Amino acid sequence: MAIAEQVITDRYALYLGDCLEVMPTLPADAIYLSVYSPPFAGLYVYSSSERDLSNCGSYEEFFTHYEFVVRELHRLTMPGRHTAVHCMDVPSGNTGCDVLRDFPGDIIRLHARLGFDYCARYHVW
Repeated sequence: MAIAEQVITDRYALYLGDCLEVMPTLPADAIYLSVYSPPFAGLYVYSSSERDLSNCGSYEEFFTHYEFVVRELHRLTMPGRHTAVHCMDVPSGNTGCDVLRDFPGDIIRLHARLGFDYCARYHVW
């Protein structure tokens, strides 16, 4: 079942479910604002499911999978409206000698490649 729970009012709608199952069921240009935090490119693994964005074999594999989400967000987002993504720089590995990857920048570039316009990056403590 795509949607486990939902709340729909005249002002907003909330859905609990797998985003890759729920988003295709929604009409195009239906979203004014989306706010979400993607799994940080494998930094945290939330399940062993191969469908889970957090369960990826590499940084590149994460972005291949994540592209499906961003494509649907672009289809769903009304022109001129916004998508806000919570993210941070992520380590390149788990050795203790790793460098940081510009995960926010890579997310911005993916969104831009798929049709979104970049408007701002905010740093939150």
